[in-house]
Amino acid sequence: MPSHRSQPSPTTDRPAVGGRRSRLPAWSTRIGLSAHLPAVAALAVLLSHAAVGAVVALLGWPGSALGTLGLSLVVGVVAAIAIVRPVGRWVGHRAEQVARALDHTRLGDFSQRIEVGLNDEIGLLARRVNRLLETSSLRERRILESALSDPLTGLPNRALLTERIRRAIAVSHRSRATFCVAVIDLDRFKAINDTLGHGAGDSVLCEVANRLRGAIRDTDTAARIGGDEFVLVLDGGEDAAHEVSRRIIEVMRASLSYENQPVDIGVSIGIAVHPRHGADDATLLRHADAAMYRAKRQCAGVVFFDGNAPEVEPNDLAMMGELRAALEGGRLVLDYQPKLDLTTGLTVGLEGLLRWNHPSRGRVLPREFLTRAEQSVIMREITPWVIDQAAAFAAMLAQRGFALNVSVNVSAQDIEQSAFAALVAGITRDRGIEPGRLTLEIAEGGLFSGTQTAMVNLAALADQGVRLAIDDFGTGFTTLSQLQQLPVHELKIDRSFVTGMTTNRGSQSVVRSTVDIAKRLGVRTIAEGVETVAELRALAEIGCHEVQGYFVAQPLRAEEVVSWIEMRQALYASNRETYFRSLLRHE
Repeated sequence: MPSHRSQPSPTTDRPAVGGRRSRLPAWSTRIGLSAHLPAVAALAVLLSHAAVGAVVALLGWPGSALGTLGLSLVVGVVAAIAIVRPVGRWVGHRAEQVARALDHTRLGDFSQRIEVGLNDEIGLLARRVNRLLETSSLRERRILESALSDPLTGLPNRALLTERIRRAIAVSHRSRATFCVAVIDLDRFKAINDTLGHGAGDSVLCEVANRLRGAIRDTDTAARIGGDEFVLVLDGGEDAAHEVSRRIIEVMRASLSYENQPVDIGVSIGIAVHPRHGADDATLLRHADAAMYRAKRQCAGVVFFDGNAPEVEPNDLAMMGELRAALEGGRLVLDYQPKLDLTTGLTVGLEGLLRWNHPSRGRVLPREFLTRAEQSVIMREITPWVIDQAAAFAAMLAQRGFALNVSVNVSAQDIEQSAFAALVAGITRDRGIEPGRLTLEIAEGGLFSGTQTAMVNLAALADQGVRLAIDDFGTGFTTLSQLQQLPVHELKIDRSFVTGMTTNRGSQSVVRSTVDIAKRLGVRTIAEGVETVAELRALAEIGCHEVQGYFVAQPLRAEEVVSWIEMRQALYASNRETYFRSLLRHE
């Protein structure tokens, strides 16, 4: 009787093209019980006929040969059914297992495994499907790990950290539990990079990551978000966070070693407590970051955010010196995030987002330096550079056949400069672009505190044809009469209202009201921070014009976004059904 264990697949050498031999499965040895069922049924009938004939002859029962034949056929059919039916059910169950496992792969589930059973053709198919599931599962796991982890340390990256913080917020809302966000920055890390090289810096970062793993609890998260900056998500309140921080400081006191050379490094930790210090991930990170700078300045080790303390605590002179060197040395760049038109499904614009390629801290986001820059005269140099880069990029896109609008952020202080409108006019003229290909976004919070000079600049920009947008709309206290006084073309709905709008009636009401206001004013609405297909559909039903966010695309480097646009345009031109299906890829 054949074994029910999985056996190695026998193969045979067969001649192939060019005289080479290939290893192909010997299919003749794979024919199993499922293929032999008709033969088994026929054999059962024949055996029953012979058995009935033998019994009749042995017992001497009277009856014709025809009657004996009929009796033997009835007995044979019953025997065949009794044998074949359960075997057929078993074979069908095995085939159903294969089909069910393949159905799960359409949902992205590669965890199913099939019982191989007999070494027949279904067993062969089961082994092949199991192998496919294993390799697909491994590939998916590697893709997920690379997308959500820091390649140097293996810790969660910013994307996974954001998801963990948001999950902690959701759990906190349900259970009223408290958690903390801690930002950790390494002391003297720049000196290590400068004196020992970046290899030493990478080695230190990996060792710090290992020590953090050992110091936190199983329920906590440690992530690296760039450079020498780490973030923790800690269960519990201040006491628990303080205890974990104490352990981290303790384990960091031991010297690290690089090529037999001891390296001393310290940490500064800033902590924000949810919900007291913030209700969303961005606010918690910002406040923990502010507390970290206080800890670094005061050499305090650990500092909890003080809501009454200023959020800007570092050495501004040193920061502004580095920032000026970055501007002059070409280390400031713009990434671009696509905007999607909800009517056509096409990419209609890009938002330019400032990034700082810091030599020791890596890719630094604006939240870490822009607030300080806005308090310095250096902002008067950064803003023209940003607008010029955006205009140059729009001109390059136009040359390649993409008539897309490019937007950048400017501050209330920028539009209060008397020569600002003239500056923008000169940039669009020198770059050779239509002014309507450039959009300037001004945050709602600072827009209506401007002077008469600001109003004059806005009017002049609108007259030039430059588009104006109110950014973070909904976070201020703008009235309809105030909006009517401004020559704006777009209202950008703040991400805090878009995130979760499908489950939060309050957020959905704000979004709907904003769209209604925009329609009355004759301006377009753009929703920021769209991350799910449900949000996309809800915004389309409400009547929002455009969306941007990680669901559409994350911010991309200049060369990457051009390839992304070309790919999307080519897909749209070749097969619109496939194009629109790809928009709903997460559904």
